[in-house]
Amino acid sequence: RNISQHARSSGINAEYGGDNEEAIFNPQCRTLLLLEHIKERVGYQSDIDIDLSDENGFIVHLLRSPPLQFASEFLESRRTFILVRVSKHEDGSESVEPMLKNLRADRPNAFARLTSYDSYGAPQAEVTEKRVGRQRSKKSGKRGK
Repeated sequence: RNISQHARSSGINAEYGGDNEEAIFNPQCRTLLLLEHIKERVGYQSDIDIDLSDENGFIVHLLRSPPLQFASEFLESRRTFILVRVSKHEDGSESVEPMLKNLRADRPNAFARLTSYDSYGAPQAEVTEKRVGRQRSKKSGKRGK
């Protein structure tokens, strides 16, 4: 692979597919654009809903984030994320499916967490805390405290 050093240091790594495929993406863009670019690059149809989870199986919930908000507010550079498909059901519920085929063998805890969701549901407490913590630190920086 010919990936620049800058892309490695500022990008996020997304894993997907049956052969543990991965691609680096720049999170310094709007969430909507990042999700669309990921779908295009990995060859998914535009009508498929996707999101990312961290390596432990906690969903990031980019799909539910404001579409014009920057993805970098939710994704830390140089981290690896797992591509997940979000399916909507007739009863209004949603579920996720990891798009990394070897996840069960490679990371059984992440696989169990992702496949045990009854619904796509509200953000996990850990992810919510990360977002709130980042927002607080940004606000504190502006106030000079």
